[in-house]
Amino acid sequence: MRGLQYTLTIPAALLLTISACTEDAPLTAPDTKPGASALAPAGNRLATIEWQGATPLLYIQNPDGSERARVHFNHVSDHVTGNYSPRMLPVTDASIRRFTNVKWSPDGRYLAVMLAVATDALEIVLVSADGRALRTISPNSQYLWGDVDWSADSRRITYIMATGPFGRAADIFTTELGRDLVTRVTTGLNLSGYDAVRFDASGRKLWFTQHIGWAPDQINVATRIASVDLGSGVITFGDTVVGEPQGFARDGSFALFIRTDPATSGRELVRRPLDGSPETVLATGNFGDASIIEGDQQAVLGSWDRSGSVLSFDVVGLGRANDILASLKTDPTTAGAVLKQGM
Repeated sequence: MRGLQYTLTIPAALLLTISACTEDAPLTAPDTKPGASALAPAGNRLATIEWQGATPLLYIQNPDGSERARVHFNHVSDHVTGNYSPRMLPVTDASIRRFTNVKWSPDGRYLAVMLAVATDALEIVLVSADGRALRTISPNSQYLWGDVDWSADSRRITYIMATGPFGRAADIFTTELGRDLVTRVTTGLNLSGYDAVRFDASGRKLWFTQHIGWAPDQINVATRIASVDLGSGVITFGDTVVGEPQGFARDGSFALFIRTDPATSGRELVRRPLDGSPETVLATGNFGDASIIEGDQQAVLGSWDRSGSVLSFDVVGLGRANDILASLKTDPTTAGAVLKQGM
């Protein structure tokens, strides 16, 4: 891990107050360059992470590629208490080094964009569905790992953030929008970039995973399933699963994992029921990751070539094997795509 350029050790009982702020200036520009994808709950807007040479780009468009616009980050505000000021750590088109995760809110109004503007300092910025960058809504001095997820009512987000130097000691945090309160949920879990986190349907519990090392085959990772009660802070640990977690159903009925078959070196998308029922291999192939679409009936499966470029995204059903519902062909420069639910 490279050293942090900006380091803030987060106290055990972090509670930050954030002033709500909205930028009114349009932050999009039309663009005709063919691109990748990310879609909204009503299925009407698609967000895509792309690269133009060494420059990371974020686009929003209609699923058919029309009304395509690049999202610009030259007017992002930041009023999070304790954050470095925009003058010291600006979020601009020129300063962004990479986008690491994007997630549509369940109501389809906003996109939570996890991005890096320094070597190991990441933050989450809200972007509205029409492409207006609004504001930073997380601490901006630490490394963020793995998932970002929304509560079912679109009022909170959760993410995994380092609390010590060099990206270490990562735990789960939430931001309550509106009041914009950042709260530390767990202490001492030491989570990683392999891990996933998801609000349950009630918003009173979080499902998450904990990377615990390598599986016996020394090819796959070993992952422990867990949950935390947001009221009491009580953590409940479950089974250990072989594979990289891709996400949970809100009701906790299953989790998705991707694993490599040691015999064939092929990749498998696996639905793992959390009640102990037999798991189902939903798809096999050369894919990189899967993103569950809101509603938990479908996921977007990204297929990659040997060079690491995305060739396409398939929308797959999560009820039975080999249920390919749609294919989204994307530009080979695409680094990732997230569909809004309800496609």
